[in-house]
Amino acid sequence: MKENVQKGIGIAMIPILSIFALGASQGGVNAGMATMAMNFPEAGPNIGYVVSMVALGMIPAGILSGILTGRFIKYKTTILIAMVCYIVSGIAPFFLPNDVPFATLLVFRFIFGVAVGWSYPLASALTFKLIHNEGQRATWLGVGMAFFNIGTIFMELAGGYLALVSWQHTFLVYLIGIIPLVLVATMLKEPPKDIEQEKEIAAAEGAEVDTKIPAIVWPYVILLTCACALAMPTILYCSMIMASSFGADAGQSGMLLSAMTVVGMLSGFTLGPCYKLLRKWLMPVACLWLGIIFAGCAIFAPAPGEGNMIMYIVCFLVGHWGFAIIIPGTSNILTNLVPIGAATKTMGVFTAFHQAGCFLATPVATMMTALLGLNPMLGPAMYHDLMMPCCIGVIVCGVLYIVLAAVTKMRATEA
Repeated sequence: MKENVQKGIGIAMIPILSIFALGASQGGVNAGMATMAMNFPEAGPNIGYVVSMVALGMIPAGILSGILTGRFIKYKTTILIAMVCYIVSGIAPFFLPNDVPFATLLVFRFIFGVAVGWSYPLASALTFKLIHNEGQRATWLGVGMAFFNIGTIFMELAGGYLALVSWQHTFLVYLIGIIPLVLVATMLKEPPKDIEQEKEIAAAEGAEVDTKIPAIVWPYVILLTCACALAMPTILYCSMIMASSFGADAGQSGMLLSAMTVVGMLSGFTLGPCYKLLRKWLMPVACLWLGIIFAGCAIFAPAPGEGNMIMYIVCFLVGHWGFAIIIPGTSNILTNLVPIGAATKTMGVFTAFHQAGCFLATPVATMMTALLGLNPMLGPAMYHDLMMPCCIGVIVCGVLYIVLAAVTKMRATEA
């Protein structure tokens, strides 16, 4: 099917990019975790669920949003409702007293996750529905990932400063949701339903109307889940590795993680050119890049008090390009494989499996700790021994991506 580059997409993408930026909301309270831990000593290591509970809420919400939006509820209506819920549930902990049960905080975080998970997949779906040219679509999905990381940078910085006041003030960072709420309300045009677009395309091409998610989608989203769950421990435990091997303090580790976010932002802008060059082979390249170069982190920080900090940091930042490409790259390749009649459902599934990978990172690390016979009493020393097995797992995912790419038949389009 011949496709021409569409004009005037930039203005139409503004409210959609604002939805991408809200997808970064999990990390908005990261900087206030230590303050929260002091207020909820009974939580212990479970304090991490303040972040991961958002991912848990996003999983069912992404699936339901994909099924219901554009079929029973209008796109603009459902996004506006989700954003109002985002703001209300996001800032709700600000009004909680210090002696509130920790479980109550987690309930609000789960509801907040539902709001994020409901709106976030619609950003990819709307991009799919709006932009017909495959190469142009890849570019904009990459820009969407860049906005995701820009949102992360802003929220982490703002959340950190607000946490200096109190743990409750940290949650005021979610007032930022007012901006995309206004942009969506004033600028987003209601798109046609998936079925309407599918009927139009089918009539033009003399084909049958198709609204089913193809079977090829499932191995792609399953591999995404596995790659995220296995790569995330290297990122999650970065500060512990930095402290254990190199004596770095929290500020230095925070600078490294901020640099990682900047790399993620810049990586988003490379998705379009890389996809045009590699198409279906982009996924195996990105995954193998991630696994092999992240393995360098294990090589250059092999044990407590040992290693080369400069090379560790280089591997950590350079390897992150693969992680930043796998996520939007998956959604982009799915837009080639899926009929427009299943666009919104597919992006809901994509979001659910992506967030499942993020949520499973901690349980996977715990399971691998047991399988490797590591002693949790070693504290930070334990995490050195986790990195290499996790990276080997990511490399195995990369090999499986090669097999999957080999059997994937993509539609021929003009890039």
